[in-house]
Amino acid sequence: MNLDPSLKFIEFIYLTENELYNYDPLAGSYAIVQVEQNILFGFNHFRKRWELPTESRELNESPKECAIRELFEETGQKVENLVFQGLAKIRNLDTQRVKYNPVYFCKVSRLTSFIPNDEMDRITLWDLSSDIGPVDQVDLQIWKALQQISHPLIHG
Repeated sequence: MNLDPSLKFIEFIYLTENELYNYDPLAGSYAIVQVEQNILFGFNHFRKRWELPTESRELNESPKECAIRELFEETGQKVENLVFQGLAKIRNLDTQRVKYNPVYFCKVSRLTSFIPNDEMDRITLWDLSSDIGPVDQVDLQIWKALQQISHPLIHG
């Protein structure tokens, strides 16, 4: 698995959605989708690795709106029931700047069709153990941190 040397996962901050605005800067939102025991990843053909859906927020867009939009744009999945889980604190090692990425999660029974787009050329439901090739290590650390939550949505 390849490691992006320019980003480092620092910690996952467990808080309520109302508290997230106490953190600055708020960066793009992650949308984590689980089907049975597998997690949705998209293959970013620019970075040549599997990633969780995430991107920058647009002007006047809420963190949740960003997660919903990016999930659809990158994977074709239209999900409204994303639930806020916390913030991923990430450091850019080139600039030493810290950012806070809101993380949203939901379970669905199945995926809808995928159409390749400008960023992602395929998607997969990954069991997190089989070899699928290079995976963004920050994204993987975010999922592992999320699994530590004793929340029925994650473990139920």
